[in-house]
Amino acid sequence: MKKLLSLGLLFGALTLQAAEEFVPIQEKAQGQSLAGSTQLNDSLYSNPAASSFINVYSVEGSLSMPKGFSASVLDTKTSVLGGAIGYFRKEVGNNYYNPGITSETGQKYLQGAKMALMGKISNSIGLGVSGKSVWGPNVEGKSDRLNDADVGMIFNGGFFQLGTAIRNVLGGKEIMNLPREYTFGGRISYDQILSLSVATQSKFNSVSPYQYGVGVEYVSPYYFAIRGGYRTLVQERENFWSLGASFVSPRLSLHYAVEMPNQPNSPVEHTLGTTLLF
Repeated sequence: MKKLLSLGLLFGALTLQAAEEFVPIQEKAQGQSLAGSTQLNDSLYSNPAASSFINVYSVEGSLSMPKGFSASVLDTKTSVLGGAIGYFRKEVGNNYYNPGITSETGQKYLQGAKMALMGKISNSIGLGVSGKSVWGPNVEGKSDRLNDADVGMIFNGGFFQLGTAIRNVLGGKEIMNLPREYTFGGRISYDQILSLSVATQSKFNSVSPYQYGVGVEYVSPYYFAIRGGYRTLVQERENFWSLGASFVSPRLSLHYAVEMPNQPNSPVEHTLGTTLLF
């Protein structure tokens, strides 16, 4: 029983990164609540359908202090069917491994590559699918790899949007803390200036969500945006506040996000990012 409890707590610990292998910068700033919101390159990691209703060619990069980073390219401009490709690397925490395990490989990073296709099937519904390969240590300290896929759908109702995504549809890999899970979300906007978003995340072996998130965003006509968010992990009773800001221009945007746990002695995570639009 004690061993099962320890493993359960460890699996819960990785869900601090609710998108599993990587949490993009806008999700981090808004409480991981954007499953039902239109996004740019971040859709690779949140909901592969979330870029279906935008017309852009964009390149994005982010740096999560101190050693995590991601880079991606999104193109929904040159054809009816959009596409995206990206790479990420993130450092695993000390609580990633099972109790008493010392990594045999010395690896400290999960790395992954993703490729997505998305498009509209009607004036208000978009679909997306992404393939992924994630490699690095598993919880037993051995090298491992996951090859899987995500699928998503988004409904665009103008001032409101709804979305859902299933991650690791082929089953995932529990030994890498990458299980199959699903997320639901929605977003309400006022005049494309002020927005409120909410989302839940659940694992397939449990009906009730393990995480709830809420986020707000204000986009000023004077080239800046501010964001805030809150999320809670139900079983662990852990809570996180987040803040974000951006300089926004027609070609270049600069982003910052910080997530602050309520738990004592837990690290504050800072992320910097940039987006280029062509």
